[in-house]
Amino acid sequence: MTAERDLTDKSYWRMLASRGAGRFLVLASLHERPRHGYELARAVTQACDGCCEPTDAMIYPTIRDLTEGGYIVCHVETQGGRERKVCELTDRGREAYRAAAEVWRSVLPALQEAVEAGLNARIEQEVLS
Repeated sequence: MTAERDLTDKSYWRMLASRGAGRFLVLASLHERPRHGYELARAVTQACDGCCEPTDAMIYPTIRDLTEGGYIVCHVETQGGRERKVCELTDRGREAYRAAAEVWRSVLPALQEAVEAGLNARIEQEVLS
């Protein structure tokens, strides 16, 4: 971590949360059904209630990385004269999704507890001020 990062800046933490959860949510949305890039971005945004809004700069490199790793396969479909690259999970991708889900399940309770403690500390500080 470099000295330029301000850990008091909420946008820094949003970026980390988005990065950490983004790839998992891409796998989760592809677990539901095959999707093209724009649909993936919408699905991720909806899944996290808008807190992470992935850009093309996040979605398309993720698609490339997942394809190169053998986690997804993509094929071109034509709808209304438009070509779209539709992606779907491979067996390896489904295995990765299950592994990620297990890790997130183990991490979420600790995160929830830490978040509650942080919010309570903020409230206590406001009361004392």
